[in-house]
Amino acid sequence: MHVFIDTNILLSFFHYSSDELDALNDVFASHEHGSATVHLTEQVVDEFHRNREVKIKDALKRFKDIKLSAQMPSFLKGYEEYDEIRQLSSEIQQKQKSILEKVNTDISSKNLNADRLIKDIFERSDVINTTQEVFNTASMRMAIGNPPGKNNSIGDAINWVLLLSSVPNGKDLHVISADGDFYSTLNEKQCHPFLNDEWHEKKNSTLFAYRTLSDFMKVHFDGVAFSFDKDKDALIDDLADSGSFATTHSLIAKLEEYSYFSVKEVKKILSAAEENGQFGGIISDDDVSNFLNRIAVPHIGSLSEDSHKEILQIVINEQKERTE
Repeated sequence: MHVFIDTNILLSFFHYSSDELDALNDVFASHEHGSATVHLTEQVVDEFHRNREVKIKDALKRFKDIKLSAQMPSFLKGYEEYDEIRQLSSEIQQKQKSILEKVNTDISSKNLNADRLIKDIFERSDVINTTQEVFNTASMRMAIGNPPGKNNSIGDAINWVLLLSSVPNGKDLHVISADGDFYSTLNEKQCHPFLNDEWHEKKNSTLFAYRTLSDFMKVHFDGVAFSFDKDKDALIDDLADSGSFATTHSLIAKLEEYSYFSVKEVKKILSAAEENGQFGGIISDDDVSNFLNRIAVPHIGSLSEDSHKEILQIVINEQKERTE
């Protein structure tokens, strides 16, 4: 399976999106283990770096514009709920201020969950470069009016030319993009007929398009169709079976080499800490605490097990004590 993920999909993780980072991780893990081939172009990489701050700025503005203060008519005074609402409103405003302070630091240092995963993806992928020949071909497409491309922007055309040259003949292409240039004007769920016909003619195969990563995953991901990072998974399994503190420290050091962990992986790690005293007994040690603080605490809102949250609360408290 050959897959192209457009820049707008990557940037959606820095804005308002229903897609999950875990899905992006799954697709590229599948690429590394041969279940899929993801075509990453230099154009996508450059567009991402150019537009990251723009997306973040707009998302932060929208968040700050949300009215979190409770505006209530004066005749509600005297009711017990009035003071409760005022108190809750004040607490929410403090939470907003607190999360903005934290996130601004991570934005500046490019340490958001999405930053770490996408950086890891870019570093481990073979990026398809834009050559002068590719640029000339894309420029010609635009000049004669062939899609994709709009508003005198050549980026989409460059990506398309690169895909035509990099995907083997006879292989279907799955494009994941929110860009309307890839879709039919009459039926927004279908590929643009010109692109569909061109792909069929030149590659002797079929073009598919999906507006979101979740749309693609619903069709093609069933827990079997894609493989995961087997080496990382084996290290997590070893944590559950660790027979000594020394072994646990060694495993944590190896896992530190991975920049991103999915919610499923975090849950598996926390279960290992809960069930194995050779792991759970040293969660306050500097290396273990730092590891869990980095990979698990950001996912605390996605955890349902109280025991997992309790482990992370110990980590959070330990981190606070260390900085005070």
